[in-house]
Amino acid sequence: MKNFKCLLSLVLAAAFVFCASNSFAQSNNCRDENGNVKKGGIALTRDDENGNHNTPTAALSYPKFDGGNKAMYRYIYKNQQYPQNLKSRGISGQSQVQFMVNTDGTISDVELFKSSGYKEFDDEAIRIVKSFPKWVPAKQDCQEIPFKTVVTIPFDAARTKN
Repeated sequence: MKNFKCLLSLVLAAAFVFCASNSFAQSNNCRDENGNVKKGGIALTRDDENGNHNTPTAALSYPKFDGGNKAMYRYIYKNQQYPQNLKSRGISGQSQVQFMVNTDGTISDVELFKSSGYKEFDDEAIRIVKSFPKWVPAKQDCQEIPFKTVVTIPFDAARTKN
């Protein structure tokens, strides 16, 4: 127990030092076509050797499914075709699929990132990702950029309807 308290004290001290020398700041606000300020993202900033706060120069916002994760998983469950041979045996699992979100929000370069252990789940996960509607692309310095991302496609035998 004494060793645990000592380790905890060291971790808390390191966290304090990190927080004291770093902060989070809004970076590179963008303006829309009407001149209204839109957020560009958040970035970790660091004070320089003189203690002056440096504003980050390159904010990054990650790609996202239009409507967020909740909407994405609604889409997945609505469009999922659960493999019947696995459903009838009550088998569940998850596949991870990697893909590129292009600057126009389209999906490309879809490939299996981590297998569920069942080819049927993996094939269905790839099919679902290929059917995704356009995403909100990633941005860096207010410019859309291509960005590779990974999504986990769950297969829950108890939840499925078909």
